Amino acid sequence: MSVWSTISGWFNRPLVNVTFTQDDIAQVLGQSPAQLYATQPHLRTVISFMGDNVAQVGLQLFNRESDTNRVRVTDDPLTDLLSMPNPDMTQFELIRSLVCDIALYDVAYWIVVPANSPSGWMIRPIPPSWVTMKKQGDVFSPQVYTVDPQQGHSVDIDAEDIIVFHGWSPSDPANGVSPIRALKDVMAEQIQAWSYRTQMWKRGGRIGMYLSRPKDAPNWDDKARERFQRDWKEYQDAGGKAGSSPLLEDGMTMNKVGFSAREDEFLEVTKLSLQTVAQVYHVNPVMVGVLDNANFSNTKEFRKMLYSETLGPLMQMVQDRLNAFLVPKVSKASSPYLEFNIQSKLAGDFEEQASVLSTSIGAPWMTVNEGRARQNLPELDGGNQLVVPLNVTKGGQSSPQDGGDPIPAEVEDVMKRWLARMKRSNSSRKAAGEPIDWKRWERELQADLVSTGIDQFNAGVLANQTNSAAMKYFDSEEA
Repeated sequence: MSVWSTISGWFNRPLVNVTFTQDDIAQVLGQSPAQLYATQPHLRTVISFMGDNVAQVGLQLFNRESDTNRVRVTDDPLTDLLSMPNPDMTQFELIRSLVCDIALYDVAYWIVVPANSPSGWMIRPIPPSWVTMKKQGDVFSPQVYTVDPQQGHSVDIDAEDIIVFHGWSPSDPANGVSPIRALKDVMAEQIQAWSYRTQMWKRGGRIGMYLSRPKDAPNWDDKARERFQRDWKEYQDAGGKAGSSPLLEDGMTMNKVGFSAREDEFLEVTKLSLQTVAQVYHVNPVMVGVLDNANFSNTKEFRKMLYSETLGPLMQMVQDRLNAFLVPKVSKASSPYLEFNIQSKLAGDFEEQASVLSTSIGAPWMTVNEGRARQNLPELDGGNQLVVPLNVTKGGQSSPQDGGDPIPAEVEDVMKRWLARMKRSNSSRKAAGEPIDWKRWERELQADLVSTGIDQFNAGVLANQTNSAAMKYFDSEEA
């Protein structure tokens, strides 16, 4: 018998029933991962950040028609299933729960079964803490999972109806290791620190000031002491003398003291805890609120890194599992695959996209009405045509910013005459401190440009640009 036959025979032994609960595996001071997520703000901050940012990207279905051509598929059972995975959830909620389960337990479970729905299928995410036993099969591929919703009604589910998303474990090829275990000491320290602070606030003395009497002051009898205490209460809270200056007696002095529960150290430990949790999940601390070294430039770069180095590996793992186990089961397309729409998050802001597209195509790429629609403004007559500056002609340059062919001679003559006329008239006005009617000059230039054959709309745009440049010139020291 060969070595491999011996090894494969050993691996393929029937799996002995493995009983476990994810909550028991990663407890911290008696608290399960679910309880830690509910009570520990740093853990919740990082995990919810990851879940929300992956879920908002969205999954798209494509059909690969060739190595160089793919087509977006929108009328497929799989797209219907992802848009409404079950009667209670949306795609965003499904993906968010998936990412949060993986982040908290390093494993997540989906039950995928036929159902009476538009897609013919249903996806139900199962909390990892409900999966209590793996049966049959082998160590790599259990055939049955026992699901117990902790209400005394456990059920065995065939592995073919379950998609398992899991990380890596050095001792279990079919499971992951909860990051909570790596954060055990940090979580324990935070729980103890908050418990101590709560005890201090509940039981510690809250003294902002105290009164003292000199040692040689006359003795107080009970009546005098009660009278002073009664009078002193008038200076407190809602007393009739609150806010006024008290009249002390017998050489009394009023002394102010500060209450310190090592507040500064608590602040530093709290910040360190958030940084440690973020680092375990490979999230840049700046993205979850640690702004000590943040500035506009590096925050912008961290945002770009979010869907590459930070969330990219996790999204790739999810994407691969779906393409391997969900797509073949549900989709009717010939060569389908799912893909996160990461490009929508890496494309940059609108200003960056506009600059790149304009340079790439060599001309303006958005009409006036398309731009107004982005600002929720109504359409304008004549605004559905691209406004092409006169110095940008097809084939004349690679980018609208490059200069390109010169302005037509007739138009150039009109603008030169307007400019000379405007300078003669307005130079003396500026010297005398008189106002300049710039709207009038813009109207005049627009009328002159229309006379050359330019349509009214484009003539108005060019006149506005030229007039604005003239205004800046007259406002400068050079004019």
